[in-house]
Amino acid sequence: MMMNAELESKIQKILDSRDDMPLIIKTILKKEQALAASEEILDVVYLNRSYADATKKVGVLSGATLLVATNYGLVAVEEGKEDLPVEAGGYRIRHILYPKIKCLDFNTCLLIGHLKVSTGLVSEPDLLVEFNSAHFYNDFAALVETIRGKMIEAAYKL
Repeated sequence: MMMNAELESKIQKILDSRDDMPLIIKTILKKEQALAASEEILDVVYLNRSYADATKKVGVLSGATLLVATNYGLVAVEEGKEDLPVEAGGYRIRHILYPKIKCLDFNTCLLIGHLKVSTGLVSEPDLLVEFNSAHFYNDFAALVETIRGKMIEAAYKL
C-alpha cells in the first residue's frame, strides 16, 4: 500500500515545520525507526512543543506529541512525560495494536479536546492526549476514524 499524495504532503509539512522537533519523531515519519518493514502509515497528527515564551523558546509547557495510525496499530510518541524531561531529550513511545484497543474515547468541549485509548478495563486510559480543538479537531477526527476502522477490521477480521 502506497501513501496517497495528501498524506505524503501532510508528513512533509510536519517534517518541515519545526527545527526543535525531537529526532525520534523525524525518524518515525521518515520510516527509519520504530515501524516494521511492511508497516504503512495511514494517518498522522503532530502537536508541536509549546513554550511559555514562544519567541525565545524557553519554559517548555508541554512536549511534542506524535500519533501515527499504521496498518497494524497506533504508534504514540510523547516527549517529556513524567520522569522523562524534555531538556534531557526524554520521550515515551508506545505501540498499541488495534486488536488490543478496548475503548477509543474522543471528547471535545469548547477549545479543549481529549483522545483516550484504553487497552484494558481500567479506569485510567493507557494513552491520553489533550489538544486545542480549534486547531486540531479535524486532524483528530480523521485519526479517530482511521483507528476505529482498523479496530473493526481487526475485531471482525474483515
